[in-house]
Amino acid sequence: MNRVCLSVLIVLAILATILPSAAQAGFLDADTMKAALHTATPQEEGFIQHVVDLVDSGDLPLDLVQSTFIWAKKKPNKQFYYFKEGLILRASQRGIKI
Repeated sequence: MNRVCLSVLIVLAILATILPSAAQAGFLDADTMKAALHTATPQEEGFIQHVVDLVDSGDLPLDLVQSTFIWAKKKPNKQFYYFKEGLILRASQRGIKI
C-alpha cells in the first residue's frame, strides 16, 4: 500500500511541474488572445491571426508577442490597442514589419 501511495505522489508531483509550463506554452492561441484582448472588429481579429501566423512561420519571435501581450493585458482599458501599437513598435525596433 505504501508503494502505491508513493507512486501516486510522484505522478502528482510530475504533473504539477508539467502542467503550468504546458498552459503557458499554449497561451498564444488566436481565440484565447482575441478574448483576452477584447477584440471588437473583424480587422482586430485579423490582426491577431496575422500575428499568430507570423510567430508560427518564425518571422516574429514568440517572446516578443508574449511579453507585449502580458503588458497590454495589465492595462485597464483598450488592451487590444495597446497590444497592437506596442507590438508594432517593438517589432519595428528589431527590424520586423508587421
